[in-house]
Amino acid sequence: MPDILCLIFSARYFHQAKDVDGSMRDLDEIDRQILQVLRHNARETIKGIAAQTNIARSTVRHRLQRLEDDQIITGYRVELKNASTRGFGAFLFLNLTQTPAKDLITEISSFPEVIRCYSLAGEPDLLVEVMAKTPEALNDVRNKLSANPVVSELKTSLVLNRELET
Repeated sequence: MPDILCLIFSARYFHQAKDVDGSMRDLDEIDRQILQVLRHNARETIKGIAAQTNIARSTVRHRLQRLEDDQIITGYRVELKNASTRGFGAFLFLNLTQTPAKDLITEISSFPEVIRCYSLAGEPDLLVEVMAKTPEALNDVRNKLSANPVVSELKTSLVLNRELET
């Protein structure tokens, strides 16, 4: 495992984690301290995490590996702060005629503009986060989704500014 964790990490940050054998285990204080440091700086070195948490480097290294193996830390990715380099964001709110809609989810996953898709309890049924390079690209995604017979209603909200990210 490298001593430098690269870029921003995606984490399922729960009080419980699923072990490799499928059983549930509680995240302890050491795991939570490590995740807290990474939430503020995912590029922090193992040495830096150890210094900030007063946890031995070998323990930090072992815990990071276990958090990855248990899929608490699910990956590392770049997040660009300058929206002009990647387009503009939008949220699409979809009401559906039926759920689950596996074929629709498969279609949504094929769009390169889609960043995330959430199934929700209540209305709307799906929340789709999109990063479109142009208004035309966003409209194309909207038109394709609207044409799907499972979609009964589609509303769009454009992102003006990200006010908070934890």
